[in-house]
Amino acid sequence: MVSERALEVLKVIVQDYVDSKEPVASKTIADRHGFGVSAATIRNDMALLEEEELITAPHTSAGRVPTDKGYRVFVDQLAKIKPLSSSQRTGIESFLSESADLDDTLG
Repeated sequence: MVSERALEVLKVIVQDYVDSKEPVASKTIADRHGFGVSAATIRNDMALLEEEELITAPHTSAGRVPTDKGYRVFVDQLAKIKPLSSSQRTGIESFLSESADLDDTLG
C-alpha cells in the first residue's frame, strides 16, 4: 500500500476533482494544501498512486483524476479517519454505484 502522505494526496485529489471536475495537478496540491513539500515530491506520491491504480491521467501532461478504486480507498480511509454521517455515506455510495465509464464521463 502507499504512504500516509500519499493517501492524503489521494484525499486532496478526490476532493478537488469532485469540486472542480478538472484533473488535479501536483503544483495545485503543493500550492493550495500546505503539505510542506515541493510539487516534485507530490508528483512522486502521485506516481505511486498511479502504480496502485488509484488515480489516472486523462491525457499526457494532464493533472490526475481518481479511479473507481481510488474513490473506494478514499471512502474506506475517510471512514477510518473521520466517521461519515449517514447522509454523507449514502451520497458517496450513490455516486460510486452510478459511476460511469471514465471515457463516457470525460466525453
